[in-house]
Amino acid sequence: MKMSLIGVLVAGAAAAGMATAQSAPVHYIYAPIVDVQPVYRTERVPVEREVCWHERAAPRRAHGSATGTIAGAIIGGVIGNQFGDGNGRRALTAAGAALGASIGNDASRRGHRHVRSARVERCEIQVDYESRSYPAGFDVAYEFNGEVHSTWMQRHPGESVRLEVVARPVE
Repeated sequence: MKMSLIGVLVAGAAAAGMATAQSAPVHYIYAPIVDVQPVYRTERVPVEREVCWHERAAPRRAHGSATGTIAGAIIGGVIGNQFGDGNGRRALTAAGAALGASIGNDASRRGHRHVRSARVERCEIQVDYESRSYPAGFDVAYEFNGEVHSTWMQRHPGESVRLEVVARPVE
């Protein structure tokens, strides 16, 4: 029985020793900052722009109305019909109609000569790309135990950085 009691005590002591070895003491210290450099991230971002310009629009061609030609033919035919008799009247009527049609056609074309081309504004959307930079974090150098160490941090650390120090025995 003494032997089993000693075994239990030894096993308990070993377990207690393992428990303390696993939970090493932790404490915190502050290390001075030696250098802080901002780290920027750059992205190309699409930017839409409306670009407008003025240009001269080609004048629209008048799809020639036959009104001037027809009216000229009728008036010329009526006037030609006033002269002569028999075949001469028919000939003068036809000649008057032909001459009136030509004059009416010329008159309707002259009216379209003064058509000016208009200035028209045209616009389109163009996509350009711009580079935009923003701070992504900081490269931080700090001193601990006479050595300079570095780390990356999302926020500026200030004048010192908090370090977690764990003391663990080495076998």
